[in-house]
Amino acid sequence: MRRLLYSCIFALIASSSVAQELTIRDVFRQMPDSLMPYLSTNNRLDFIDFLDSNMKAEVKNQFDGKSEMTVMSDDSLSIRMNDALRVDMLLLKLDEPLDTISRVLVFVETFKSDSVYGDRSLKYFTPTWQQIKKDIPLNEIQRRRIRSLGLQNILKWDSEIFNES
Repeated sequence: MRRLLYSCIFALIASSSVAQELTIRDVFRQMPDSLMPYLSTNNRLDFIDFLDSNMKAEVKNQFDGKSEMTVMSDDSLSIRMNDALRVDMLLLKLDEPLDTISRVLVFVETFKSDSVYGDRSLKYFTPTWQQIKKDIPLNEIQRRRIRSLGLQNILKWDSEIFNES
């Protein structure tokens, strides 16, 4: 009986520590194809494999163009989908849980436009890709991090234009 009790306690502890180690890589693998029609599931898995092998993470997308994952860390990633679209994702841990949600995925699409800042679309999801329509209780550091994505995209696009000359 004690063995069974100890086994259950150990399994509970092990599963809770695994859940705490959720990374953007895990969430990105499970992303529905409908949210990023440019890329197939295999394209997304290839990005991860290429970066793990220290290779350029570039794939042929569904529209016969090239898409490149330029950055991937434990909690963020950035993909240049084409010359006019960047996608950035942040996996943030909430200081104050929203209902039962303790982590939120920020999904930012930035489109090049005539505006210096481009046009941005910002959506929030649970790590299981359920869209969140409520206000998210982000702290100031998290809000600044999201705002900084726009500036990073401007600088990257300016750099790309400069390097083409």
